[in-house]
Amino acid sequence: MPPKGDMRRHERVPQAAPVQVSWRDRLGNEKFACAEILDVSEAGMRVKVPESVVEQTLVTFRSDRLALHGRASAKSCVRQGAKYLVGLEFIGGLNWK
Repeated sequence: MPPKGDMRRHERVPQAAPVQVSWRDRLGNEKFACAEILDVSEAGMRVKVPESVVEQTLVTFRSDRLALHGRASAKSCVRQGAKYLVGLEFIGGLNWK
């Protein structure tokens, strides 16, 4: 059961894996980054990226180490030092098991 106040439907599993991500910024420019997966759940993951990602932005990702690739929607973005922690929710029927 999730901790009190945690509204997540699925448990997060800590992971440390590289992931390539791409998205379009507010001006429509294509952005690419080598990022780091911090944790994964059945319905999404949290990644550390070098730039801010606006909420509701569609993000394409690929992690060969976790055999995980697809698209997700940015649900949160919080600055942590010089990087950003982005919560991604998988879309298109993708689930991680």
